[in-house]
Amino acid sequence: MINNETMKSILARRSYKMFDGRPIDDESLDTIITAGLYAPTGMNSQPWHFTVIRSPEMLEKVGAARRALPTPPGVPAAGDPMRNAPVMIVVSARDTLTAYEDSCLAMENMFIAAASLGIMSGWDHATVRALFKEGSDLKKELIPEGYTVYAAAFFGYPGPNVKDRGERKGTVEYI
Repeated sequence: MINNETMKSILARRSYKMFDGRPIDDESLDTIITAGLYAPTGMNSQPWHFTVIRSPEMLEKVGAARRALPTPPGVPAAGDPMRNAPVMIVVSARDTLTAYEDSCLAMENMFIAAASLGIMSGWDHATVRALFKEGSDLKKELIPEGYTVYAAAFFGYPGPNVKDRGERKGTVEYI
């Protein structure tokens, strides 16, 4: 396999469950956001809006809303709902043919850029599915009207007890 800085970042990236709480500097955060803005987008529509939450008060408000969510059957109860992350990024988009895909591609670019800076990330499905559903208070407060939330993730420096995820496996067939 070719070994270069991009591949190192892709291979280093994993979903983190806990962060150490250190703040992310402005230059690093701007780099992560710029990577999202340069993601592929259907017909160059660029339908996205990135809501970057750094305010401790707003992070606590989102955390309180997450704590109030019921735990789905079979899912262990979470510890800190905000994972001690200093930043949460929410990607929403206008309704376009590829809004969902564009939003996910933007988030993936942000994940890889963050990993290249030693900053890790963790996808947050609870926020996407429950906290920012149509009509919710948080959606009204943080997301522009006419936009749907498709992706949300935590960003920060790795916390304790990081486990190696091991080798990736899957089915690949060359024809």
